[in-house]
Amino acid sequence: MFTYNTMQTFIAVLGLEPLHMVAPPSDDPRRLTEFPDQLVDCLMAMTGRGIRPRDIVTPSALRNALTVAIAMGGSTNVALHSVEIARAAGIDLWGEVLSQADFNDLARRLPVLVNMRPFGDYSMVDVDAKGGLQVIVKELLDAGFLDGEALTCTGETLAEQVGRLAPPPPDQDVIYSVDKPFKDTGGLRLLRGNLAPEGGAILKVAGVERGVQDGVFTGRARVFNSERALVEALDQQPDSFEDNDMVVIRYEGPRGAPGMPELLDPTSRITALCRERDITIALMTDARFSGGSVGLVIGHVAPEAFLGGPIALVEQGDTIVIDVTNDRIDCVQLEDQSAFEQRSAAWRADVDGNGGVHPDATPVTDRVLARMRATALPALLGGGMATPSPA
Repeated sequence: MFTYNTMQTFIAVLGLEPLHMVAPPSDDPRRLTEFPDQLVDCLMAMTGRGIRPRDIVTPSALRNALTVAIAMGGSTNVALHSVEIARAAGIDLWGEVLSQADFNDLARRLPVLVNMRPFGDYSMVDVDAKGGLQVIVKELLDAGFLDGEALTCTGETLAEQVGRLAPPPPDQDVIYSVDKPFKDTGGLRLLRGNLAPEGGAILKVAGVERGVQDGVFTGRARVFNSERALVEALDQQPDSFEDNDMVVIRYEGPRGAPGMPELLDPTSRITALCRERDITIALMTDARFSGGSVGLVIGHVAPEAFLGGPIALVEQGDTIVIDVTNDRIDCVQLEDQSAFEQRSAAWRADVDGNGGVHPDATPVTDRVLARMRATALPALLGGGMATPSPA
């Protein structure tokens, strides 16, 4: 359940793709012999009834799509792409669909229904063999988690489409039932605290392998001002990393990188190191992750370091506390207001003395990257580039 499958699932549950077309592998003959004609039927039905994409992408449909993504332990990238899809439809995701508190409440009530990589054993091909995405959607519909009246591209409601597909019951090996789930609680959680005062920092709870005791992880900050610096340290000094380190990667956010890269390389190396030495190394960043990342990794921390967010003020050896029970991410040293103000003033002085850009941020000369650095939105707003106002 990496990013591609997460977002294809999201698109289908949203109503913009038939459910039964999601899970089959790319070489499945149906993609050449059956699906094209079926898609033409969908287009004819939509055209004949005057159904537009904005009639399908509604707050209710977006909530359905997020619900299934959480129940399948989907990629943290869904918190970026769902916001942009909603924006394209003229919808404020966090204002009109659900709040961050609603998101976390839903994640606490939702079980994980699939035994899928990166936190399980199987892939989307196995889901297809056991009945497809529609099995999971039916489970969640029957349990009352989804709005079955949402319109889809087939011209049917979500409930009608599932009823026509008549999926089998969960096999309890690849796909689990709501009553007997693979994991008791949903896959994603949004955190806030003095490191993320506006919330939006995201953790894939389903992918956490170790390190959390009674809902809390306490770590020592190891600070890196770029992904490259961390990769070099992991290459050259892997033994310098210790149990309960909290790796901090900053200046890699939407404006800092610029472009908010996914950190599959360092997260994969850290996961391998943790498994080899039986230790916990957590990671937090203002960048994002691949859907294949596992472990205690927290992305989208904002405001990002490039803009002087609290993550820019963390120093080597600081104590970072992740409280999954209360959805918190905090730096103990920044709880002292005078220390916070002192560090913030020092950061600002470095920026002012370097032409308005902190010296730890990567210099940018390319025009496209310069535009991205000037206009990129925060992760909570999708991380895309702001549209210029009309003259």
